[in-house]
Amino acid sequence: DKAARSLRVYRRGSVVARYPAELGTAGLSPKRHAGDRATPEGRYRVVKVKTGGSTKYYKALLLDYPNADDRRRFEAAKAAGEIPRRVGIGSLIEIHGHGGQGRDWTEGCVALADRHMDELLELVGHGTPVTIVGSAE
Repeated sequence: DKAARSLRVYRRGSVVARYPAELGTAGLSPKRHAGDRATPEGRYRVVKVKTGGSTKYYKALLLDYPNADDRRRFEAAKAAGEIPRRVGIGSLIEIHGHGGQGRDWTEGCVALADRHMDELLELVGHGTPVTIVGSAE
């Protein structure tokens, strides 16, 4: 939930964990293209769990951004002239550690405190569905 700056884990429709989250520096803005520093909204899946030396952000869950819906929106905006021709869609959106700074600072990812990443990785893994919304309210 971008507006609440909150990551919630659901199991069978009930919240089983909740963590404060930090976003890209563009805050609540929609993700439009590479380099816009916005966190995307949509339905994703965890495609890789990164630990140890495979991430510079303590631990991370790589999402399947951009997915087919993201590509459709991007191509439509590009065709409408809303995005410059040479700009790409972007990639490498993660839920990662080094959060807990109390401000939006990432390049478009979702950041959690390292201790929360430890807890999260006990609850989720490869293939877990992830939904990022502007507001859950």
